[in-house]
Amino acid sequence: MEINKTLQPGEMGTKRFLNEYGDQLVCVRYRINKQLQKRYTTVELIIDERPYIKQKATVMVMVKIHYDETELRQQVRAFGAKWNPEDKSWGMEYELAKKLGLKQRIIKKTIKGDV
Repeated sequence: MEINKTLQPGEMGTKRFLNEYGDQLVCVRYRINKQLQKRYTTVELIIDERPYIKQKATVMVMVKIHYDETELRQQVRAFGAKWNPEDKSWGMEYELAKKLGLKQRIIKKTIKGDV
């Protein structure tokens, strides 16, 4: 179906939907299906409203942990760290590395999320 027309609330062709949906109405679209020779009217509504909270940027780090440090490897794995075979290091959030006293073992940092 192709969109034939998009109308904003209050324009001609939207009045009855504006009466029915009020402030929830975002727009009214008229769509055409040429094969079936039909016209459809659709509405876009706001159904939920919440405050937008911008996510903080997360600093991810790669940490070196030696093969024979099995207890430490199990500990970081339990906190959600992931093994990266390419770098032969463990990926985790910077805050976790700091909490576990691994800052001096960081070999790489990256930033993920909004800055």
